[in-house]
Amino acid sequence: MSWRTGIAILSFFALVAVIQYPRIAEYVRELSEQPTSVGVPDPVIASPADSGTPSAESRSPISRTVVDSQLTADELKLLALDYINEDRRLHGLEPVSMGDNEAAQLHAEDMVGGRYLGHWWLDGRKPYMVYSETGGQSYVSENAARTGFSETEFNLLCTGPNVSCETVSPTEDIQRLHHAMVYDDAESEWRHRINILNPSHKKVNIGIAYTDRFLALVQHFEGGDVEAPRPPEFEGSVLKIRADLNSPDLKVFPTVQVHYEELPIARSGVEIEQFNMYCVGGGFSAECGEPLVHILPPPQPGSRYLNLPENVIIASSWVISGGDIEIMADLGSFASEPGIYTTTLLEDAGDGVSGSLLMQLSTIVGEQLEEQS
Repeated sequence: MSWRTGIAILSFFALVAVIQYPRIAEYVRELSEQPTSVGVPDPVIASPADSGTPSAESRSPISRTVVDSQLTADELKLLALDYINEDRRLHGLEPVSMGDNEAAQLHAEDMVGGRYLGHWWLDGRKPYMVYSETGGQSYVSENAARTGFSETEFNLLCTGPNVSCETVSPTEDIQRLHHAMVYDDAESEWRHRINILNPSHKKVNIGIAYTDRFLALVQHFEGGDVEAPRPPEFEGSVLKIRADLNSPDLKVFPTVQVHYEELPIARSGVEIEQFNMYCVGGGFSAECGEPLVHILPPPQPGSRYLNLPENVIIASSWVISGGDIEIMADLGSFASEPGIYTTTLLEDAGDGVSGSLLMQLSTIVGEQLEEQS
């Protein structure tokens, strides 16, 4: 007998929740004298907890058939990009171009190496941390998916003399994973599709890695309205933000958020998969951390701020002009601990309301990340 090929998907924008489908134990069967063919388990789907509705009603996908099953790694990525842009076109959106940041590929390879699904790397880092370290300039919004057998599933389902387990098929599995994220995502309230169809995204970095038993697909969507040549920097306790504003009509929300997390430590794939959600801040937990500080621009001449909370800091310099963004603020004792400081800029939607994400980059402060074995 054969069980249909399954998938597992994770999506990230701010917070991720996991929904478990049929447990592995349900696939354990008594072996007969005849060999048993075992397909990979049914889906395990994770979705961001952000509320929202799809940008358009779900439509049936057009027929996509790939004959060549021996595509190169670059050809597989172009195939995955084509699926993304085909659905963006169907929903009246501009295409995204292929980015050159390597964090998505590194994450796919990390998941295959550990045979796990999750947003943390085995060394404890999160997508936005690695994206920042590898030259990211705006923000990263991750979809991660896998098909095949995790280590636990393989040990339960694929051992024994009378068991034959299916192998992955890269072209077919990439198509199946993308289809699930766009057209079979109701259990996660269509949040993977919302990420793929986000009109703010300008680029996508695609990571694909696989063995004969496990395939990982990672999509790292990026913006482009604001691009920083490097992550924000600290000089002592002074945070310096320099970035390019590529859309002159766009307004930046007059509050900068800075989140803090302790330096990451190595985790196992089992540990990574134990949490139902993650977000910026919060460390290695399912909880979201509140911003460490909020940075405000200096008040207008003749005015002043009243009764500011302790963690609200007034910038010493706030210049957004001529396509340049330069902000400086002394965080004082808030920047005294070694760790990861993640700076977020948001769009100003007007009337005191923040809009879409413009930049979210991380900075290591204090002792460097230790190499994990």
